[in-house]
Amino acid sequence: MRTLVAAALAAASLFPPFVRQSGEQLALRAVRFYRADHHRTRVTAFLEIPYAVVDTGGSVYQVAFRITDSTGATIGAEAWKATVPAQRHPGPCVVETIEFLVTAGRYRLEATVRNPATRRESRSTVDLEGFDAQPAVSDLLLSPAIRLASPGDSVPRPGELRRGGALVTAAALPRLGPTRTTAHYLLEVYAPEQREDAGTMSVWVNDSMGAVPLRWRSLPVQVRPGGSTLHGHVSLAGLVPGRYSLVVSVELAGRTEERRAEFVFEEGTVNGEQ
Repeated sequence: MRTLVAAALAAASLFPPFVRQSGEQLALRAVRFYRADHHRTRVTAFLEIPYAVVDTGGSVYQVAFRITDSTGATIGAEAWKATVPAQRHPGPCVVETIEFLVTAGRYRLEATVRNPATRRESRSTVDLEGFDAQPAVSDLLLSPAIRLASPGDSVPRPGELRRGGALVTAAALPRLGPTRTTAHYLLEVYAPEQREDAGTMSVWVNDSMGAVPLRWRSLPVQVRPGGSTLHGHVSLAGLVPGRYSLVVSVELAGRTEERRAEFVFEEGTVNGEQ
């Protein structure tokens, strides 16, 4: 996982201009957490790059991220070269991850992938907003796999990142299916006061029309002073192929907050499959 530098850097200057674009829209998702010690929003962004974009006669590809503020000014950028893994991770794509801090405000994150062998370029953008105060909960991080770190297994494997005591398989748009039906989720809950609190958490699935094909019973949750990380998993067995949203609702201190993240349920190969 990379960290976006705070100083402005002309990422495009690191690579020569490319003559044409592929038109390929890459899956890019930004997940926001809050850092009370900095009074800033920590953003973890996931970029999915299909193997077809980068593995076409060459093993090296180039990645560039740039973040601009509401005036269009570049406030941070990072670029690097990467190699298509000799042993591909399961699934149809490789995932690049980057993390950065922002203050309150509106921003745009732009990701660009260049293939030197074909001189083709693919890009994607996502708009995001830095929290202006401590939120009740973070955004929802959805993954095809989350495992708990242990004393003998605490280092993220290729394609994973660590979030607290959890090791998360990176994915911008989790793709699940009949051979891998479990969706894993994680979010942070921030206590409004420095005291322990109790509440409930509910999880359900919305389809593209807003219907609820799956819903699970609510579970009690305990939030420690200063906040807690909540994570769990649900079985999506029985869904028909399509695009869905997983919704997590947290009720705490008489206030309910909902967070959602999209996933695809499809036939055939899925990301994160072992």
